[in-house]
Parts: sequence; C-alpha cells; structure tokens
Amino acid sequence: MDDIFMNSFSDMYAFVGNSGDDTSSSNTNENTLSTKKSLSDALGVESAYGTYNKPPKLMAIEEYSRWAKKFEEWLKAFAYPSWKSLKNGYIDDGGKNGESLTSSDEIESFVAEQKCIALLFQSFREDIISLIEYKNSTDFWQKLKVKCLGSAKIVKNKKKLLRKEFDLFGCLKSESVCKMTERFGHLKLQLARHEIFYSQEELIDKLFDSLSDEMDW
Repeated sequence: MDDIFMNSFSDMYAFVGNSGDDTSSSNTNENTLSTKKSLSDALGVESAYGTYNKPPKLMAIEEYSRWAKKFEEWLKAFAYPSWKSLKNGYIDDGGKNGESLTSSDEIESFVAEQKCIALLFQSFREDIISLIEYKNSTDFWQKLKVKCLGSAKIVKNKKKLLRKEFDLFGCLKSESVCKMTERFGHLKLQLARHEIFYSQEELIDKLFDSLSDEMDW
C-alpha cells in the first residue's frame, strides 16, 4: 500500500514534546533577559567610572562636577602627558596640525594634546559638545565647564542662593516628614554639584531642626 500510516497518538506526543520545549524556551528567555540586564548594568558602571581603555563618560549634565574629578583622575592614571596638556595648555607654534614638527619633544606634546581632545570627545554626548569651538584642550575644558555649570557670575549667584536655601530650609505646612527628607536630599545633591559642602553634623542638625513640632503632626 502506498498510503502513509497515520499514528493517532503522534499529535499528542508532539504536543507534549512541544510543551516541554516551551518551558525550556521560557527559561531560556528569562535567562537571556537576566543576562541582558546584567550586561546593561555593567556597561552603565563602565561608562560612569571608565576602564583602562575608555575614560568615564558624563551621563547627565547635572553630574558634571563629579565627572570632571573622575575624568582628571583617569587622565593622571592612564594618559598623564594628556593631563599635563590639559592643565598647562598646548601652544601650537605654527605646526600646521603637526605636519612640520620635527623634534621628539614637539611631537610628543602634539600627540598628547590630540589624545586629550579625542578622550574628551569620547566622554560626552555629541549634542553637548557639537557647538563648542576651541583652541586647545584647555580651552575646550573651560568651555565645557561653562556650558555645564554656567559662567562664573552665574555659578557665584547660584551658590549664594543655595546657601540661603539651606539656611532657611524647613518643613512646609502640611508636608510629611518623608517628603521633607526627600526635598532635603535633593538640596544636598545641588549643594554637592556646586561644590558647597557642610559637615555631617551640620546636615543632621539642619534636618532635625527642620522637623515640625510634635503638636503639629
């Protein structure tokens, strides 16, 4: 007979087999998602703190002050000549982008300067630095600071306002202790961003002094 024999139980076994595969597939998907999350977290840490080959990356303009310190420390550790170029300023004596440089010292200085600029570009989103015009890495560094924090006058006024806000800080009417503590934490972040620091004792005293009277709870 040429007719193909059909097993009536084959579909059932196939279904059972597929059910097992679905469970395995589900576990595989969960493991894949977990792995992706771990990789994402790892990449986030790598971006924030940098690696041997990559400098720390500025994730948000609000984090500029902390990032700037980490970036300088990274340069000192992994690209010291570039850090010196950043701090001292590179002067181009008509080198025409390095084409006419001859001495080894001039070439080393030029390479350190170009590397510093390249590392700065790696550390920022393109939308932050796209419109910045600069003469050298030092000029680039200063203009980045102004763009992220504002001019010296703006920063000075902002610091003054933040200190005043800290002095006058208190619990608002009908505000819960939880909300007040959250608002105080945000103020602490703003103070740190503008390099305004209070001792731990001062912070604790301010927080407790801000609590409303027991009769008002």
